[in-house]
Formats: sequence, structure tokens, C-alpha cells
Amino acid sequence: MFISHSTSADETTARLRDAIAKGLEDREHAVLLDVRRREPGRPWQLKLARMLAQCEAALVLVNEAALGSSWVRRETNILHWRKTLRPDMVLVTVLVGEVTAGLLRASELRYLADDDVERLSTCSEEDIEQLVRMFPRGRRTGDDAMSAWLDSIGIQLQEIKHEPTYARIARELDIPQEEHDQLIIGFAPALLACQMLDTHDVVKLCNVVLVARDGGLQPDRVAELAKKILPVWVDRDQARRIVRERDGSVRRVVILNVDNPLIGEHYLDRAFCVDRRSYYIARAAGRPPGDDDPEFYLLEQCEQAVKQKIGLTPDQKLDHPREPRNFGRLFLLLDANRCDLGVVHRVIAQLHEKIPWISVLVISGRGADVRDRWPGSPDEVLVLDPPFEAEHENVVNAVVERVRDCVGHTYRGA
Repeated sequence: MFISHSTSADETTARLRDAIAKGLEDREHAVLLDVRRREPGRPWQLKLARMLAQCEAALVLVNEAALGSSWVRRETNILHWRKTLRPDMVLVTVLVGEVTAGLLRASELRYLADDDVERLSTCSEEDIEQLVRMFPRGRRTGDDAMSAWLDSIGIQLQEIKHEPTYARIARELDIPQEEHDQLIIGFAPALLACQMLDTHDVVKLCNVVLVARDGGLQPDRVAELAKKILPVWVDRDQARRIVRERDGSVRRVVILNVDNPLIGEHYLDRAFCVDRRSYYIARAAGRPPGDDDPEFYLLEQCEQAVKQKIGLTPDQKLDHPREPRNFGRLFLLLDANRCDLGVVHRVIAQLHEKIPWISVLVISGRGADVRDRWPGSPDEVLVLDPPFEAEHENVVNAVVERVRDCVGHTYRGA
């Protein structure tokens, strides 16, 4: 059990925190409580990284200090993303003092309002007991994509044998100088991995890859590190909607209003924490086919791409194939920049008649007015508008090309 809080200047909430921790321990929970992280000379941020990666449930105390705390924001970003990927994880937010649901929704912790939110204004035994009962004894979520993601990044970084390289990576990630003494071989990978997942500047992430390469990391390790961390620039809340909506529903058709399919790959990678067990991608594109039927051409491209991914030969028919068990979700990444939306709609309908379980991510191009021109019901698609300009797509393309130049064929994009 992890408890996120900001109580250094709030004795009332600190007492509440300790009472909740005792109540949880009385119910045989192992409580991860980071109350001394400002103690000088102790690697509390490293310890915090491990707590966030290993906890099986979490409680967030939101007082006025927590609303503006960068620590709480960092912790809850990771915790909330883990819950998105594993809905059975218990994550409870407790409003304390004068904090209301409205203040929570207006703050940078607004994403917490979508899950379990409780109010606790006293430290009475009855209130504490009611709260801790929300965390069943012995409940274990097991491994999840977020902790596996952190582990995978750490595995690549462990191969760096030149200790000063860790400090150079830390500078790229804006880790304060006073924390650099923690960056020793054997301990640095966990700290740096957690910091990377909290870095959303694609150029900084690119520079981390370059520093790791110059520090002696082998090309195949550099390529794997790039695949794991470059998609972190994508907005977490937008990407999570590709996995499932807030009400638990899953949309089989998502339209992303960007120009480059590479951005779509990064969205999928971000959505699933680059866990290839959870998803796989078939790629298709519609291009002007000359005198050919554009709908037939696009359907043929899509079917051939899907056949390859599910193990069929080009000559076999797509006749309601079974979804492979424990294989992850299949996404058809469809570059529809040069396609009529009516054609795209009909092709997707034909695909779903044959493969009801397939998901489609359509790259529509920024010039397409999807909401007004989509021929089907607006409820059948999820339209995502990127919170960045076209110039940012160019920067992402440049980053990927730079990484390819550095590590060669072992890195082929997202």
C-alpha cells in the first residue's frame, strides 16, 4: 500500500495520515509511507521510485498543499496510469480539510476525480475503519505494464558501466545536482527510469539516448532504450483513452487528427507502456490508385496487413478468424491522409464484419473535418485532437531520424 501526501506543514493531515497507515497495518497491509524524503543524505527519491513501481494499491491524501505539490503530481501520475492499464488496482483519493471535489477538478490532479474519491474530515476510529475497508486483505494486482516498463528501462541502463554517464543523463533530465551522489552503479537505473517517465520533452529524451550511446551502451541496447522512452512525450490522458474510456468502454475506431503515422505509433506505445504483450500493430495506407477503385484498393491494403499480423497467407480469406488468446489487442494503423472519409468508413465497416475484434487507429491528417464529415454515427468513433501544432510532429520526426542515424538498422522507429 502506497500513501501519497504532502503533510510537512500540515500537522492535522499528518496525524490523519499516520492513523490511516496504522489502520491499514492492522489489516495486514504493508504500508509504503515516504515521510522522511527531505532528510538530508538519504536517497528518498530512489526509494520513492521503487515504491511507485512495486505498490499493489494506493491512497492519495489531497489537502490544500497536495493540490500544488509537484511530488504528489508526479506520484499520482504514475499511480493513475497504472490503474488505467489495470482497472482492478485500488486507488482511492481522500479529500481533506477545505478541499472540495470542485477544487480537485480545477487542479493539476483533476484526473483523480475520475476514480474513487472519498471525504474524510476527522480522525475518528469509525471513519478510519470505513476507509481502510476499501482495501481488501490480501488483494494483489500482480505484475502490470507500468512496473514492467520501468524494469525494462532499468535493464537497458544497467549495462552502462561508466558511472559519470549516469550523472550526464541526470543533467539531461533536470535532476538536481544534490541528488547526483545517489547515481551509483546498481542503484541509478531505477531512479533514472522513473525520472524518464516524468519527462515529456521529446528532445530531452532524445539527448538521453545520445548520452547513453556515448557512455558505452551497446547499439542494440540504445535502440531498445529509445523505443521504450521516446513515446513518453505523448499526453498521458489522451493516450489512455485509446485503452479505454472513463466509463470502462472500449472504442474500436479511434481517429487521430495528425499528419504522420509515426505519431500514431507513439500514441499506441504510450497508451500501453510499450508492453508488446498488450498490443500489436498492422500498418496500411491509402494512396491514389490511378484508375483503380479506391475503396477496393484500400480494403486490399488493410486486409493484407491484417493477414500478415495474424498469421494468414496472402491467399487465405479473412473469414471471421478467432482472436488469439492472450495475444493483446490488434490495431490497424491506417494512414488515411489521402483518402475520402466515406471510403474509410465503408472499408472499416467491411473489416469489422470479418474481424469484429480488430481496433483501428485512423490517421486522418490535420486538414480533415472529421466530426462534421464522418459518414457514420459520431458515437461509433473516438476523435482525438492533438494538444500540439504541426511543427511538433516535425520535431518528433527529426528526433527519430537522429536516433536512426546513431544506432542504424536496429532502431526502426517507435
